[in-house]
Amino acid sequence: MDRLTRRLESGEYAAGGHSAEEITAALGRYEDFIESVEAELELIGLNLDELRKAGKQRSATYTMLNGSRYMLEEMQKRLSDPAAEVNARLAAMRRLIDYDPNDDGIRDVEE
Repeated sequence: MDRLTRRLESGEYAAGGHSAEEITAALGRYEDFIESVEAELELIGLNLDELRKAGKQRSATYTMLNGSRYMLEEMQKRLSDPAAEVNARLAAMRRLIDYDPNDDGIRDVEE
């Protein structure tokens, strides 16, 4: 991802050489993304309620939708996390990547 901003040591952000229009457009896309996550989460909740009322909690559709709900809830949580927590998580991930750049983080059964 190419960032439009960079985080300063003070915790604030700088836009560098980007214009206000570029930053505003990026913010608009970000807000659209957040709204789409919220809308999809609401739609999945409605579908899960209908399946639950029909007694289909053990169906493949219910299981798939429930997994999507968990994923979207995690995305929503990460989007609303305070900056300090996000930065700590990113720093930890970067340390892992720097340690072994070929490590994808997935452990094979054979290992």
